[in-house]
Amino acid sequence: MRKFIGIALVAGSILLTSTLYAQSIDGVVTGIKNGNAVQVTDNAGANFSLTIMDKSNNYSKTEAQQAIKNFFAKNSVKGFEVKHKGNSPNGQYAIGTLSTGSGNYRVNIFMKKEGAKEVIKELRFQLIE
Repeated sequence: MRKFIGIALVAGSILLTSTLYAQSIDGVVTGIKNGNAVQVTDNAGANFSLTIMDKSNNYSKTEAQQAIKNFFAKNSVKGFEVKHKGNSPNGQYAIGTLSTGSGNYRVNIFMKKEGAKEVIKELRFQLIE
């Protein structure tokens, strides 16, 4: 009986951990779909790399949130479609197309494991010409 409980606990822990990781990248995707900078950066660590068009820099969570908010204000979100999503040894990633009132953008999301959760490592918005 103890062996069964031990196996159940391990399986539950693995399932819970994978669910938490999935929620982190899914939270970023949902934030982009909603044009919500706060929701996007909910899954950010203290700093991460942000590229918007030709401007790229390492930002604090607060600075990145403001930059993304400005981007969404200038580019009203019409939709976001994830084209590819996967796992790497260091975390999850997703690539998609963001449709806005001023054009379409290729979006790259790279997450990294930090402690017990995944946080944004890099986020890119590049205009598709």
